[in-house]
Amino acid sequence: MKSVLSDYRWRHRLAGAALGLLALPAFALDTTPGTLPELVIDLSQTTVSGISSGAFMAVQMGVAHSASVKGVAATAGGPYFCALQDSLGGSGVNQAIKRCMQGDPSYGMTPITSRDMDRMKDYTRTWSDKGLIDSVSNLANQAVWVFHGYNDGIVKAPVSNALIDWYQGFTPASQVFHKDVLKAGHAQISSSCTAGDTSCNPCAQTGNKFINACQDQPASSSALYDAAGAALEMFYGPLAGRTDTGALQGKLYSFEQKDYIRKRDGTSPVEPIKISMGKTGYVYVPQSCQAGEPCRLHIAFHGCMQSATSVGESFVRGAGFNEWAEANRMVVLYPQTTTSIPNILGSQPLNPMGCWDWWGYNDQMYDPYPGGYYAQKRGVQIAAVWRMAEKLAAKGTPGQGVAAALTPVLRVSDHSATQAVLSWTPVAGAAQYRVLRATGSDAPVQVAELPASRSFYVDGGLSPSTGYRYSVKALANGAEVGVYGEVPVQTAPAAPACDPYYSLAKNQPVTKDGKPTTVTCP
Repeated sequence: MKSVLSDYRWRHRLAGAALGLLALPAFALDTTPGTLPELVIDLSQTTVSGISSGAFMAVQMGVAHSASVKGVAATAGGPYFCALQDSLGGSGVNQAIKRCMQGDPSYGMTPITSRDMDRMKDYTRTWSDKGLIDSVSNLANQAVWVFHGYNDGIVKAPVSNALIDWYQGFTPASQVFHKDVLKAGHAQISSSCTAGDTSCNPCAQTGNKFINACQDQPASSSALYDAAGAALEMFYGPLAGRTDTGALQGKLYSFEQKDYIRKRDGTSPVEPIKISMGKTGYVYVPQSCQAGEPCRLHIAFHGCMQSATSVGESFVRGAGFNEWAEANRMVVLYPQTTTSIPNILGSQPLNPMGCWDWWGYNDQMYDPYPGGYYAQKRGVQIAAVWRMAEKLAAKGTPGQGVAAALTPVLRVSDHSATQAVLSWTPVAGAAQYRVLRATGSDAPVQVAELPASRSFYVDGGLSPSTGYRYSVKALANGAEVGVYGEVPVQTAPAAPACDPYYSLAKNQPVTKDGKPTTVTCP
């Protein structure tokens, strides 16, 4: 406890300094928090993303509300219910950090064993059977995008790998992509970073506002890697090109989060601080959505020390989603946590870094073993954010969707050393899609046949630093009704062996022995 409280005080000094560096783009913001607008949104097309604790939260939201959430993007996160028995009232946070982060030498590292993984999956199925989360059968339809930078010493690579392992129990491998070839530190990777923007770090850095600019691999141009765009195109298919940050015409609303926060009974109001949520949340609404056109919803969860309490509006403006939202009729909800420490009445949870609840700090010590309320639909933070989503979608109709505005196109929307993500615009009347792959001068060979409901495919088992060509045929009654010509991709080099560590108390990279270091992997 002593080290956590010491860390809390130090990080608040850091946050105060960071607020003075804020650089703001020129789109409109309501400075007085109001209420969320009611829009024409199809809630069944919702997608979620998050960094760090926000990645754990995105996974929790995607599992708890899998009937509505069609895509989950997790940067530096771990498997669902990773905290296991340590979640009872958050009492085992140190053990949860050992297992579910693994990068701070002062805590040590506890591997996620096959028995741990089996228990995480078993509890997921049990809660599904009891109706505490949506049916796990929905996970078979989700798209999953996972990112881990190889200089991330906070949430280590084995934790992200365990997240992939967890999804393999519920989601086909052809729907799960893992980006692990960039030299990124622990951060949201954003292409909205601009020269001189003090919100952005170099790719390998960890700290500041936890927003980094990175080049993709292989580095064929000076363009920044666009994590938001890569995930959204996997979820929704090819999108219209992103709007320039300086040309955004939509509105960034601030709103009172207390209107959506209840106790676990679902009816009794509770002050946001008592569940470690901030007073104010944010939502970006493009002009088209304000005008009543059908739109989609993306929920973006910030990480620890990245809420508005710590970094002001840097994340809600600089995470990289608003630019895609503007061009593609997409609303982006940015719910907010805040820092909290127990008061004399014990009515506030211990959350000194403003993290989302992934280890049970909002649960109670007397909850039945093994706990886990926080990760279910009745979890107070999950329920609060979902009420926000329902308010935004108040004028929408499930299944109404958003019509594609693009000429039919096939794209490679992302790639790693061993995987490539294909996405395409649906073909009217198609009953299935046939995916073909070619290497070098070889003739194309079929690698998948997918139902008409699928418009993306993750091809795995590829070789690093190798060129491939893909094409897709749309079929109906065995006959071709559409053909997408070949698109090329060059896979990335394999990531170098890298073993980074990070001290949470010192807020800096360290060696395995806990000594400060500035060395990063190239």
